[in-house]
Amino acid sequence: MFDKNPEEHYIKKGNPDEPTYYIIRRSDYAVGLFSNFLVFAGHIWYALQNGLLPVIDMQNYPNAYLPPEKLGKENAWEYYFEQPLRIGLEKAYAGENVILCKSDYPIPVSFPDDTLLKNNDYLTEWRMLVKLGLLKVKPALMSEILAMRQKLFAPNDRVLGVLLRGTDYVANRPHAHPIPPPP
Repeated sequence: MFDKNPEEHYIKKGNPDEPTYYIIRRSDYAVGLFSNFLVFAGHIWYALQNGLLPVIDMQNYPNAYLPPEKLGKENAWEYYFEQPLRIGLEKAYAGENVILCKSDYPIPVSFPDDTLLKNNDYLTEWRMLVKLGLLKVKPALMSEILAMRQKLFAPNDRVLGVLLRGTDYVANRPHAHPIPPPP
């Protein structure tokens, strides 16, 4: 299934009366889980806006969450999240109409000026994906997270999470990443 073409394209086009599956993938191996989450949210939104059935494929494309020996065998997305419409890859790839998404953001995004992070229609609609259960954490993982929170904190404790990253954004200036504020 691995396709190195980064542009959106049909890999199967059959009966137009049958559903069209929109396979969401990334070609960038070294991206973080939240990067995948944002890109996939955009693609899910795009697919639904265009009458397509979104299915996330982190099985047939190398990624940081899938050991090399499991490539083509397990979908790393499903370690953490449910499929948006609960449609598996096997069913999607067996469909008569299959589109591979472009392997980056489905819409133009300009992170250096925080366009997406401000009051933006895309972000508002993407948040609805979570509320509608289209970006849903696996129930077993959510139970584990809640159990750990209960073990570590009292019920009314307010918790602040802090993420420390190893990337030097100031010196390296990675493409399409804002420079974070100083601590």
